[in-house]
Amino acid sequence: GANLNLLTTYQFSKAIDNASEWQGWEVGDTLRNFYDLRSDRSISAHDLPHSFVNALVYEMPVGKGRKYLADMHPVANAIIGGWQVSTIVRFSSGLPLGFTSPNTLGNYGFQTQRPNVADLKTAAVDNPTPDRWFNTAAFLAPGTFEIGNLTRWTPNIRFGPTKHADLAILKNFRWGERWKAQFRAEMFNFTNTPQFGRANTTVGSGAFGTVTGTTNVGPRNVQLGLRVQF
Repeated sequence: GANLNLLTTYQFSKAIDNASEWQGWEVGDTLRNFYDLRSDRSISAHDLPHSFVNALVYEMPVGKGRKYLADMHPVANAIIGGWQVSTIVRFSSGLPLGFTSPNTLGNYGFQTQRPNVADLKTAAVDNPTPDRWFNTAAFLAPGTFEIGNLTRWTPNIRFGPTKHADLAILKNFRWGERWKAQFRAEMFNFTNTPQFGRANTTVGSGAFGTVTGTTNVGPRNVQLGLRVQF
């Protein structure tokens, strides 16, 4: 309707490369074998298979200039009329995790080392927790002068999925033709849902397999604001 604006998008994708970023701003890719670039071909560090975003703005059809109760008393209109609600909700896959292992080939031009995994399917767990994000027993450090077989980025071991929602409630006021005001109550991550997955992926580390932090901006944040126009 005239009071509702809705934008919904869904993206399904798969990104593959042999180097996602060199700068290190978000990802610091390094070559496993300079003479065999195909060995680093895997899903990209930026691979995001599923992404759903829903943005909504709804103006309550009540009060002066609206469909319902347009002729209500000014005092009642100041309380009931002019309300607006907006939300942005996002659900998406987590980004893939990359694993490293102690490098015995650094003196020979091999910049990084990946662990060995017999079966990548067994490396993932059905219900990851911060204390056990993946099956650590599935990963083994390569032998001396051996190149590990794990791909650069893992398609089935990822950061926790994004489940994020922002909410804003607005109230518009008007005095005559000149004065306008807007009160805003905004809540970011209003469900206070953490996104886990910044896990320790270094084979041999004492914290290997445990989550060391969250990836969303922060916990629930509420802010209030008042804007006056004249």
